[in-house]
Amino acid sequence: MAGKSASTPPNPLIITGKAPDTPLNVQLHPLALLTISDYITRHTLRSQQGPVVGAIIGEQSGRDFTLEHAFECKLEEHHGDVLVDSGWFTERLEQYRDVHKAPPLDLVAMFALGPVEGPQEVHLPVLKQVQQLTGNDSIMLLLFHGELVDQLQGGKLPISLYESVQEQEGAQLRFRELSFEVETGEAEMIGVDTVAKAGSTAVAVQKADTAQSGESSKKAAGKGKGKAKDKDTKIDEDGDLAGVLSPEDDELIASLTAKTNAIRMLNQRINLIRSYLNTMPSSYLTDASSTTPPPDTTNHSLLRSVNSLLSRVPLLAPQTVSVVLPNGQEGHSQPPPSGIHAAGEKERQDVHLTSLLAALSRSVAEAQSMGSKFQILTREKENKARNTYGSGGGRGGGRGFADEGLMGDVSGSGVS
Repeated sequence: MAGKSASTPPNPLIITGKAPDTPLNVQLHPLALLTISDYITRHTLRSQQGPVVGAIIGEQSGRDFTLEHAFECKLEEHHGDVLVDSGWFTERLEQYRDVHKAPPLDLVAMFALGPVEGPQEVHLPVLKQVQQLTGNDSIMLLLFHGELVDQLQGGKLPISLYESVQEQEGAQLRFRELSFEVETGEAEMIGVDTVAKAGSTAVAVQKADTAQSGESSKKAAGKGKGKAKDKDTKIDEDGDLAGVLSPEDDELIASLTAKTNAIRMLNQRINLIRSYLNTMPSSYLTDASSTTPPPDTTNHSLLRSVNSLLSRVPLLAPQTVSVVLPNGQEGHSQPPPSGIHAAGEKERQDVHLTSLLAALSRSVAEAQSMGSKFQILTREKENKARNTYGSGGGRGGGRGFADEGLMGDVSGSGVS
């Protein structure tokens, strides 16, 4: 590796010699690199104390590993050794496992800052602790070499990857350097391209080292208010460069940059399809006079995909209709609604119809409930009135019968 000298004494923690019969096949993804570099950059610019330690999750299939995502770790000091917060680390790792279930990702490596010579004694406590927490003895170690950032050229990365090896029970943990490949997808390519272009136009904002230097800088800025150069380098009360974009402006620029990159990639794909179709001979499907059959090397599945793509274009971009105005000039009328707009309007009408049907059903249910309650009240009133009338008639009838009996007795007595 660049930066290693022949006079440098060998690192006792690194295993040298014959490589294993079945070496590990490691694929490093750019998203992990972006997270690591962002963490180290923030840690350096903010002058934060303590080491830089983080975890990398990926997928393992036998001897094949992928390093896909990374996150920084919360540290604590224990008996002079810097370790990770075990409770926090276990909870955060479980959260990442819940998020990345398909395909399932798990902890595969730890990253930290380190020299070119390789792992040091300070890296061992953290690695051993993580191995005990996860029960995985094959966790790798990725070292970021900050001193090589400005020296490497030709696309080389200032990182080294090591495999942890426990040769004997109770022996000291040692490492074997691994080779790796950088694997990326289309989404990661867009992200890396955006970061690279944004980094090419970035401006480093440095704070004044002391209050005196900040005061002198403000005085120098105040003397040259009439000059454009001094306006660009004006320093505010905190010692920072004035005129830095606000968070809203940064968000707007990032959004516009992402849209620009998407449009540029779309234009490239369209040009690629057009150039491919231009190389194809004329087809008998579009030219009736053509008698030349398509060549045997024609990719019919690709042509069907292109045809399917073209059939969906009118749904997104309707064509304008040319009309002749009364004054004889040619103009463009309002374009007819496209298929996607018609589908959206139909969907909107269905939603309104569904809400109206729900309201109508609710009204019918309330009316039915009201009718049932009214019927129950009417029946109760009728029963109460009937019971009242029946009770009064019964009492009157009883008295009549008693009087009748009494009169019978009297008349009987008189006859006798």
